[in-house]
Amino acid sequence: MTFLFQSLLTLGLPLIALPLLIHLINLRRHRRVEWAAMDFLLESQKRNKKWIFLRQLLLMLLRTAAIALVVFMLAGPVLQFQWGRLFGKGTTHHLVLLDDSYSMSDRWDRSTAFGEAKRVVGQLLEQASQQPGDQKLTLLRFSQADEFTVGAEGEGMEQSLDRQSYEEIVAKLNKRVVAESDAGPMAAIQAALGLPEPTDAETRIVYLISDFRQEQWQNNSEIGELLSQLRDQANQLQLIQCVDQTRPNLAITNLEPESGIRAAGVETWMQLTVANYGEETATAVTATITQDGHKLPAVQIEKIAPGDSVTRRFRVTFASAGAHQLQATLSSTFQKQGQGQGQKQGDAIEIDNTRYFACTIPPEFPVLLIDGSREGDDGYYLQTALNPGGSSKPGWNPEIQRPEFLRQHDQLDRYAAICLLDVPRLDESEVEALENYVEQGGGLGIFLGPRVQKPFYNERLFRDGEGRDGEGLMPVPLGVPTQLLATRESNRPDIEVSDHPLFRIFAGQRNSFLAVAAVNFYYAVDASWQLPESGKTSVLARLRNGAPYVVDKQFGEGHVVVQLSKLSPKSTDLGSWGNWSLNPVFPVYANELVGYLSASRRQFEQREVGSELVIKFSEADYEPEAEIRMPRSKGSRTMTVTPQVDEGQYLVDAGRSDVSGIWEFELRPREGNIEQRLLAVNVPLGEGDLHHLDREGLAQQLQGVDYEFTLSSQMTTEGSSFAGFRLGDTFLYLLLATLVVEQWLAYATSYHSRPAKNA
Repeated sequence: MTFLFQSLLTLGLPLIALPLLIHLINLRRHRRVEWAAMDFLLESQKRNKKWIFLRQLLLMLLRTAAIALVVFMLAGPVLQFQWGRLFGKGTTHHLVLLDDSYSMSDRWDRSTAFGEAKRVVGQLLEQASQQPGDQKLTLLRFSQADEFTVGAEGEGMEQSLDRQSYEEIVAKLNKRVVAESDAGPMAAIQAALGLPEPTDAETRIVYLISDFRQEQWQNNSEIGELLSQLRDQANQLQLIQCVDQTRPNLAITNLEPESGIRAAGVETWMQLTVANYGEETATAVTATITQDGHKLPAVQIEKIAPGDSVTRRFRVTFASAGAHQLQATLSSTFQKQGQGQGQKQGDAIEIDNTRYFACTIPPEFPVLLIDGSREGDDGYYLQTALNPGGSSKPGWNPEIQRPEFLRQHDQLDRYAAICLLDVPRLDESEVEALENYVEQGGGLGIFLGPRVQKPFYNERLFRDGEGRDGEGLMPVPLGVPTQLLATRESNRPDIEVSDHPLFRIFAGQRNSFLAVAAVNFYYAVDASWQLPESGKTSVLARLRNGAPYVVDKQFGEGHVVVQLSKLSPKSTDLGSWGNWSLNPVFPVYANELVGYLSASRRQFEQREVGSELVIKFSEADYEPEAEIRMPRSKGSRTMTVTPQVDEGQYLVDAGRSDVSGIWEFELRPREGNIEQRLLAVNVPLGEGDLHHLDREGLAQQLQGVDYEFTLSSQMTTEGSSFAGFRLGDTFLYLLLATLVVEQWLAYATSYHSRPAKNA
């Protein structure tokens, strides 16, 4: 016989001596009193002494037995012999919540956390299958909890457990691998709470088998509340931890373009970020880069401090238009700080060592230049800088239009960026169209000039608001055109730039390129304006007198960059405003500016494991058929689907992504060759942080929850001793019978005077 609550036996069994203790105390309270009539009573007592002693002894034993029965009943006795079926309830329901998130792939020596979890489950089920009585199993993996419904089929969902079913379940479980998701305990516990409540004839034991990572468990009061509710429905809650220490782990957390994708043939800067989740500095970290199946030079990171992330830039060029992909993979080993050459440290998790990127590269991006200057010269200089012609491939297709073009509001969305060049004013509908364009992620560049109407720009484009921030597109209110006067500090350049990526070309070259940049006239900023505290407006470049020259403002999801001077170097009524567009590096600056403005409209799709994979394409331009190829990491899987139709669009739904990698979609245009689209699916971030809560940490987090904690390494064959026949009700009935007999005997033993009869 075993007990569900062993601690109650330790506390309760000493109480059995309570009746004897009370009897001994009462003996010390007796006093001897000499009384003549007592002789007759003593003579009577001698004749009945044995019978009185027997009744009193029996009464004390009954009271002792009553206390013992209460203790045993509350301790939850379970009988594991076949004849226990005559006394107890013989249905035991084993509810196993199994963590299969990818942190459970934590590996050491020849074992993994998930391997430990499967061993523990197999051990529990083996012991349960050998017990008499009815044994049932519900096995619920964390990754399937979101889709769980009562009555669902599974490898152990409400399934009777015997030797044959045990072998089948274990065989299926051994084939399981960790999911590539970050599924936590919340959904699994909620799914368990959704099961029908146990009947009086059922013993329910819950086993939660996990690594108990800090990321999911610490400071999460909701988990404690849910576990408390689950404990109320079960006879016992067992928490089994499959790891005993935090192991070092690196993960690639980011792989994306620095400022949006570029067109075919244009060099693109990519960013690679590696996080160190371990507790020691990692050195000599190497990431191999593969572009469309071809290896590129590896990215080297000298060292990464514990808990830190390091980002490195590298260049790629997608030579042709169409679908392309990148893959970055960390070496599974790295050096620890202070170790010599060849002394390597193993990485605990492999899944997060690889990250994917995919995009569709166009031949070029269209850019709209609205030129309001009299001669159209501003548009000429910017267009030439963006697309000089010849053999160069800048990736931009600048299109010069007059301000009236903005009335075609439906045309604006097809442009990667829009620039206003010395535009005098706009009508209300044009302003609203530009605001909508920028709010939704578009970029707007504004170059001023002598034709600009200051009242319109201040009243309609700046629109003075609260907290110094204008409510319109302009980041600053305009003053009057002002001449930049010469100073004694002749060695100072007219323009002083910040470290913003727009001016990266000037880094280390301030005495050459900036020295030849001359500014004669500029628009001063209204004297009452101060830089807002919201952080949405920033000055990217100033003149040598401290006046703003290039100002950036975030507007909705997009940006507006204003240059407070005329772009063209040609003479005006005031004279030449400057030679900025003649600077040798102006073409580089112009490309960086348009790249910065258009970054949000040149985005790519990144998906996480578990997200829905849906793509759309035009019903008029494509055949109603698509072929989907899953990533090779789970073998070559291909399926052909017929898409749904929704308002002239085909929808191809590949369902939830269950594996990371590059998902390939082949579409068939009605005219032309087969078109390929790629989606990059990556593992969720953060699951690679292997810091976990130990016994003390869980106790602090789960205060008030009645559970038992065990390390998987300490699990023995006694771990399933909770299966069998509950004897709680049997002890309750015995207790009631004992109390009835005790009351009768107490009444019979005590003295009762007879009521006097009426005369």
